[in-house]
Amino acid sequence: MDQENKTKAITIAYFLLIITLSFFPSIEPFYTITNDDQYAHEITTSITSENGEYSWQRYYQLQPGETIEIKKPVSLIIKWIDPFREEDIFYSSSDYTYMVASEGKEVYDHLQPAISTCVIFELYNESEEFEIEYVATHY
Repeated sequence: MDQENKTKAITIAYFLLIITLSFFPSIEPFYTITNDDQYAHEITTSITSENGEYSWQRYYQLQPGETIEIKKPVSLIIKWIDPFREEDIFYSSSDYTYMVASEGKEVYDHLQPAISTCVIFELYNESEEFEIEYVATHY
């Protein structure tokens, strides 16, 4: 293949990629946690699917004002965008449980995640009472 044909092939591939990505939803993290408190906090986070598709647990030390994002693994994203599967494309095949815990408080959220879904949690201190709040689910 000569240089001109290679250039044309690369240009066509580039435009096809751009067109494909323009119709593809954005890939959001599983969830974000923001420490809006004036103190650092140790937190436990976990994500578990009902069908055993995924299970994950981690511990973090969040400083005041710090935000962490828990990314979706590429293996799940590939599974969720498979056009030949029976379930809805871009979505998990089961519900997931999201858990955030710190200082004896636990907050749970249950939903069927998609590649564009992000659950948002905040840690804060109101009237000397530490709280973990489920803020929203971004679709």
